[in-house]
Amino acid sequence: QIESLEKSLEDLLTRVDEFVGMLDMIRSDSSQVVNESIPQIYTKATEMRRIYRKIDKLEAFVKMIGNCVTGMEERVIKAETDLGTFPSTFKKIWHTISVPSFLNKSSSSRQQQTLYEPPTLFKTEDYFPCLNEAPY
Repeated sequence: QIESLEKSLEDLLTRVDEFVGMLDMIRSDSSQVVNESIPQIYTKATEMRRIYRKIDKLEAFVKMIGNCVTGMEERVIKAETDLGTFPSTFKKIWHTISVPSFLNKSSSSRQQQTLYEPPTLFKTEDYFPCLNEAPY
């Protein structure tokens, strides 16, 4: 019985040694996480906040550009409906044919009604000031 008790004690001591080794490993891992990983994670999180702000600004810029493009498309569609979309060859032929005077007056009055107003465009440099700098 003593031998079986000694064998059980040795087995128990071996398991206690393994348990203590695991505790030491967990403590060292925990201290590494606290001392090294958490500051690195905090630094990365700070960098990501800056990147998120840049992404938000870029999304706002893309939305603004989309609104500008939509406005330009609407103006082009309006201009096409106001002035017609004849190809240039048909326009040349149309102008060379003598048109009765009442048709000329209506077309000239229509052209006077629709004066071209250039749209206000954005400048990319206003949104990306680094473009003004010289390249490396």
